[in-house]
Amino acid sequence: MHLRHLSIRNFRGLRGLQLRLRPDTTVLIGENQWGRSSLTRVLETVLGPNDRRLTDADRTIEASGPLEISLDIGESRPGEFDCCAAIAGLACVIYGHRVVRLRLVHEAGTTLPSILNANGEPLPLDRSTAQAVHDTLRVHIPVIRLSLWDGITQTDDSSIPADAWTSAMNAWMAPDRDGPPSRQDLLESAEAATKELSDRRLRDAASQDLVSEFRALPSAWRHADRQPANADRICAMLIAAHALLKADRRGVGEGVRPILLVEDPESHLHPTLLSNLWSLVEQLPAQRLVTTNSPDFLGAIDLRAIRRLVRRPDRTVAFGVKSKDLSESDVRRLSYHIRALRGGAFFARAWILVEGETEFWSLPGAASLLGHDLDAEGIRVVEFAQAGLESVLRLAGSLAMPIHALVDGDAAGRGYAEVIHRHDAIAPCRLTVLPANSIERYFWDRGLERAILESAYGSDAGSGRSPGRAIDDAIRRHTKPGLARRLLDVMAADPERLVPKELGDVIASAIGLARQSVRG
Repeated sequence: MHLRHLSIRNFRGLRGLQLRLRPDTTVLIGENQWGRSSLTRVLETVLGPNDRRLTDADRTIEASGPLEISLDIGESRPGEFDCCAAIAGLACVIYGHRVVRLRLVHEAGTTLPSILNANGEPLPLDRSTAQAVHDTLRVHIPVIRLSLWDGITQTDDSSIPADAWTSAMNAWMAPDRDGPPSRQDLLESAEAATKELSDRRLRDAASQDLVSEFRALPSAWRHADRQPANADRICAMLIAAHALLKADRRGVGEGVRPILLVEDPESHLHPTLLSNLWSLVEQLPAQRLVTTNSPDFLGAIDLRAIRRLVRRPDRTVAFGVKSKDLSESDVRRLSYHIRALRGGAFFARAWILVEGETEFWSLPGAASLLGHDLDAEGIRVVEFAQAGLESVLRLAGSLAMPIHALVDGDAAGRGYAEVIHRHDAIAPCRLTVLPANSIERYFWDRGLERAILESAYGSDAGSGRSPGRAIDDAIRRHTKPGLARRLLDVMAADPERLVPKELGDVIASAIGLARQSVRG
C-alpha cells in the first residue's frame, strides 16, 4: 500500500495543503516557512506510532473550521486490499485505481474518523469500524522519520546488539580507507548488515516492531570501534535503514511498506557521497518523502518526483509535473538541460527565459551594473533553445513559475513569440522581443559597436566593417560568453547610459514577478 494523496486543513502552520505523492519517491522543495515541520508532524501523528494523537494544540491559531486530515491510500499491487479484512470491502475506484479514503476531523478535543466514497462523502459506518481502518493503516504504512543529521539521542534502547553492527560498520569506517565510501562499499556494507539482522531474527522470534527499531536507530552507530563524523553517522543510519527494511521481519504482517520521511539528505555531505548514498536510499522497500534545498541532489531525481511548494496567505500550494504535461522526450531533454545543468532554477521565484549564451551571461551582469542581484531576488536565467521552448514553458506552467521571456527579432524569435503567446500559463508570462536579429546586433545598435569592433580586431580597428562580419569575428575570437563579459566591462563605465533600455526593463519586470510571487 502507499499514500497517493494527502489533504490538510488547519494543522499548525498549514492552513491548507493538497499534496499528490508518487508510490516511490516524492521530493519537496520550497522556501522557508512553507510548512515542512507541520507536514512531518501531521504524517507522524496520523500514521506514526499509536501513541501519537491529534490535539487541540495542533489546530492552526485563529483558523476557521475544524482540523481536517484526509488520506487516499492506494494498492501497490492489484488485489492487495483483499488480503486485509479491515479494508477489503471499503475501497472505492478513482481514475481506475482502488483507493481507501480516510478522513480525520478533530474539534473540541475529539477526533472523528470516517471512510469516504469516490465522491468524498462519508460511508454509513460506525465509529469503531472507521477506527479499525485507521489502526490497520498505521500498521501497514507506518510513517517513520529518518533523521540523518540531528544528533545523538540519549536513549540506547535499540534491540540491535553490538555484534550485529561491528563487522558491517568497521568494514567501511576503517582508518586505512582511502577517502569516503564508494557506492559499492555502501551497498556491500548494507547487504552485510542485512544478512546479520536476518540471521539474528531467525534465531530470535521476539523482536521489536519496525517503527520501534527505526526510532532507536540514532544510537546504532555507537557500536562502531571509533566515534564517527557526521557523514559517517549518516552512512550508518542509511545502512541501518536498508538492513531493517530488507531483513526477514518475523512477527510483522505481510505487506508492511513504511513511508520514510527523509529531511535534507544533503546536510554534511559532499555531492559525490550524497549521490552514492542516494543510490542506497532508492533501494529501500518503502515510499519515500524527501525535503531538500540542494540543486545537486535534484540532479539525481526524476523530474516528475519534484513538488514545488508555494505559501499563500490562506494555504500552501504544491505544484508538480503531471504525466500528461510532458512527454518522455520532453522529460529527457529537460532532465539534462534544466534539472542537471540548472538545478538551482527549481528553487527560483521567477525565470528569465533566453535563447542562448550571450543573454545567459549578459543579463545577470547587466542587473549587477544597475544595482540588482538576480540570485538574491530569486531569479534564474534559463536557456531554452536546447531543451525546447514548448517543453520549458510546460515545465514552468506545471511548477507555476512566473517567467519573462527574451527573444530575438529574427524569424526564429518571432516563432518563439507566437509559442509564448499561445502558452496557457497559471503564473505570469511576459515577453520582450528585441528590435534586432540577434542580441549581439542589438548591442551594436545600442551604442556598443566600438566595443565589438575592438573585440574582433583590436584597439586600432577601423569603423568600416559590416556589423554581421564584425560580430562573427568577435565571437570567433572570444566566444559568446567572452564577448558578453567584454561588453559588460564597457557598460560598467556608465551603466545608466550604456545598459540598453530593453534589458533594464526585462530585469525590472523579472524582479517584480519574483517579489509578487513571495507576496502571493
